[in-house]
Amino acid sequence: MKNTRLFILLLMLAAWFGAQAQPLGRKVSVQYAGKPLGAVLADISQSYDVRFSYSPDFIPLQHRITLKAENEPLSAVLDDICEQAPVAYAALGGQVLLRPDESRRQLGQLEARKPRVTQTSPIYPEPVDPRAQAERERLQRLMSPIGEKNNTGVIKGGGYSYKEVGLGAGRLPETVREGKTKGDMRLAQISLLPYIGTNAFRSNEITNRVSVNVLWGTNGGVDGVEVGGLVNSVRNDVHGVQVAGLGSLVGGEVKGTQVGGLFNLNEGLTTGVQAAGLANITGEATAVQAALGANIAQGDFAGVQAAGLFNIAAGEADGLQAAGLFNYSGGTAKTQVASLFNKAGDVKGAQASLLFNAAGKVEGFQFGLVNVSDTISGLPLGLLNIVRRGYNRLEVSANDALFANAGLKLGARSLYNIFHIGARWDDVPANSGARRMSWGLGYGLGSAISLNPRLLLNIEAVAMHINEQESWTRQLNLLNQLRFTLDFHHPEKRTSFFAGPVANVLVSRVRDDDTGRIGSRVIRPPYSLLDETGALTNTQLWVGLQAGLRF
Repeated sequence: MKNTRLFILLLMLAAWFGAQAQPLGRKVSVQYAGKPLGAVLADISQSYDVRFSYSPDFIPLQHRITLKAENEPLSAVLDDICEQAPVAYAALGGQVLLRPDESRRQLGQLEARKPRVTQTSPIYPEPVDPRAQAERERLQRLMSPIGEKNNTGVIKGGGYSYKEVGLGAGRLPETVREGKTKGDMRLAQISLLPYIGTNAFRSNEITNRVSVNVLWGTNGGVDGVEVGGLVNSVRNDVHGVQVAGLGSLVGGEVKGTQVGGLFNLNEGLTTGVQAAGLANITGEATAVQAALGANIAQGDFAGVQAAGLFNIAAGEADGLQAAGLFNYSGGTAKTQVASLFNKAGDVKGAQASLLFNAAGKVEGFQFGLVNVSDTISGLPLGLLNIVRRGYNRLEVSANDALFANAGLKLGARSLYNIFHIGARWDDVPANSGARRMSWGLGYGLGSAISLNPRLLLNIEAVAMHINEQESWTRQLNLLNQLRFTLDFHHPEKRTSFFAGPVANVLVSRVRDDDTGRIGSRVIRPPYSLLDETGALTNTQLWVGLQAGLRF
């Protein structure tokens, strides 16, 4: 009997340990660029059904996380998160328990002990500061255990529930700033090269109010002003102003202004202004970026990107992108202006270029030689507009000027392009029975107005060059048409019948060598409203009819 009970107890313990390890071994694929820790946890919980238990009073949910994992265990992802944020984790009963990592928090500095002196100079005197001691004591008095009526969020499947979880730590005051500016805060530092300066081998651990790098310097963080002759290198965050002869490298976020002779490179969020002679590169940005070369945001961007060559936003571009060559946005863009081309996921504003614009859903307009979109609610203004779910029609028709016509209409109902070709056959000479062909080639614009589900009004303007009884007529011989046609169709079918009046204006400088007469030799309707000939040009005006089928 005892053996049976012992066996059952061992099975229960094995099951309990298996339940603990199961969530940490789950394979996940994630990618975040400067995303808040709270959003990262919610996304993992929603996508992979992982339950996280923590106290929002102790976990820095607004701390920015940047990582990428492809089919890796959850434990590896959490290890990466813990390297970037002062938290630790453990599996407990099928959940993942998060708690603050006291060894990396400022709480570990609250003990009233004399700090180890690494150097002494007029800039850094013996660190005996009564105010720092008083601040440590004040923070200690503000701390209270988690178990005292504090809610702990448990995320599961995108929803929130609350229960008490004792983590055995203290509450950090809300005034403690979260971020990557760790280590000591000092007034100033001067360096010649990395680790050759007043901060020596602790350069990448110390945040400075003022930092001067004669050639190249390394800092833990900057909360003020940094000036570098060549390069500024900061491990964590920069809050303030950075100026460098060549450029600045920042491993965390930047809030303020960066000016670099060649480049600025930030791994985290940039808020403020970046200006560089060659390129600005950042994770995400809410900023103004200006460069003679390129601006690149590896995540979402909000603000203004202005570059001599190109702008790239891997995520959304909520603002203006203006470039000498091209602009690219992997998500939704507002306004893109470039000389060559613009490319975006969707557009809520405008795209303007000389050559090419491409987007998915466009809520606004496109202006360029060629415009491509999936749908558009505004105007596509270009020589060729391709709207995949737009107004795309092929038609055959006849009118009194050209007896056989074919037209291709591409674009949106609001505005579409017309590519037209037509032909006619005439006796040469008259009543001889010998027939020769004349043909016309033209281009135009049109708009389709819905009158009811079965009826459209098409208003079109087309200009065609007429080649009379020869392969190409070199003299001016231009037939201009303004068409008003009604399109009758079934709501569920693509084939329709159309007909309507056409106003024709034919301007011709063709001269008959035999008679010396100026004007078209084949298109001369007897019902013309106007037929006048000047010294070089003949002008005819008449109203005709056009009818045909559209597919």
